[in-house]
Amino acid sequence: MKATSTFNLTTLMTIAASISLAACGGSSSPAAPTAPTYPATMQVSINFDLLANGSAVKCGTAITSLGSKATTAELKDARFYVSNVNLIDANDKAVPVTLTANDWQNDKVSLISFVDGSSVACGGVTLPTNAVITGTVPGAAYKGISYEIGVPTELNHTDYAAAAKPLNVQAMAWSWTSGRKFMKLEVNPVGGVDVVRTNTTTTPPTTTTNKANTWNVHLGSGGCTTNATTGTYSCTNSNRMLVKLASFDYNTQKISLDLNALFAGSDLTTDLAGATGCMSGATDTDCKAIFENLKINLATGATTSAGVQSIFLARSK
Repeated sequence: MKATSTFNLTTLMTIAASISLAACGGSSSPAAPTAPTYPATMQVSINFDLLANGSAVKCGTAITSLGSKATTAELKDARFYVSNVNLIDANDKAVPVTLTANDWQNDKVSLISFVDGSSVACGGVTLPTNAVITGTVPGAAYKGISYEIGVPTELNHTDYAAAAKPLNVQAMAWSWTSGRKFMKLEVNPVGGVDVVRTNTTTTPPTTTTNKANTWNVHLGSGGCTTNATTGTYSCTNSNRMLVKLASFDYNTQKISLDLNALFAGSDLTTDLAGATGCMSGATDTDCKAIFENLKINLATGATTSAGVQSIFLARSK
């Protein structure tokens, strides 16, 4: 009995020591966390949509609370060119996205278009739309995105009728500069637009008011002239909008163009100068609020901040 008791006590002590050692992790170190691995090249899809009053909208939608007069307006047109697309890596380095050529993009620029023809104002005939940019990037972790609203200079001043997709869209062409509308946003305010013009050459000055259906935002380069010898164009005002979202995950998020933010400060019921709405004229007073929201200097066409804007937002898909 004594021998048996001794054996049991020894066994129990050995077991207890083993349990204690295991609980403390023993003499071995825990395995180091495995670093994530990435393929050499990754596919990227960057999705866009339109936002108003916190909800997604589409062409033909009646939108309330737009601009300084909280105007209700029907969305008539919404499309824009995107170029110089980069993802931002963990070291804040901008890594170019190699665009995949298709009907909506070439290797330099992509056209985002929400014009589906779903209403009379929006065309009345079914049209194809595109709300995604596709491409590839080197395999890595990415935390943000940057891009420009605009067409690269070397591609901008070309004949749309002879251009390859997506630069062959007549509705996005500006014939007087052989350039492109970088962004085309048009709304039809309920009650129309009062086009007010004052003639200061008369004594006293006379004012006339006419009606228009649409308040336009057409963003594009201004002050453009052509060299008669070479046929090349140069523009005093680039008017390309820089966008940078420091936090953006293309797998789980999309980018929304917020129409309330775009039209903030603009009176959509009235037009006081130039073509109706804002046509990127450097002296067009109706462009003042629009360009402030785009963070573009109206007088010079230069970006006024390093992509700090509230027009484009990252939201969950």
